[in-house]
Amino acid sequence: MTDFDLSAVDAQDEGELVIRHPKTLAPVGWTWTFYGPGHQITVDLSNRVAQAALKRAAARRQAHVNGKKWKEDEESLDQLRAENVDNIVTRTKGFTPIKLDGQLIEYSADAARQLLLDRKKGWLLEQITDYLKDEANFIQPSATS
Repeated sequence: MTDFDLSAVDAQDEGELVIRHPKTLAPVGWTWTFYGPGHQITVDLSNRVAQAALKRAAARRQAHVNGKKWKEDEESLDQLRAENVDNIVTRTKGFTPIKLDGQLIEYSADAARQLLLDRKKGWLLEQITDYLKDEANFIQPSATS
């Protein structure tokens, strides 16, 4: 039998992402805090996304069974991007204050949304998306590693 305790690798309820300069990869001193994969906010978000997908699939099946043509709702790239950003904002607990054009930006859902939708800051959205996709970012390193 091993002494390893499986709970030692449970995902934490929160994780912090230190934002890096997009070119040099040096930390810029700005940190975002996100709810982890097992946090109730993330679980609820995942359930809402899954429920919406199930409803669309059921409607498609029902149309097929009834012999009707199924026309997928048109979703623009901007709508898709906004939906993805809204999901990220839902998982965001906060970020440390940062200056933008000399003005101090404090965390709010609207401030986060505006920053993530700014096409000039695509690198920020990419860093955050990459961070959230990797559940290992929410697992604390072991005392022996």
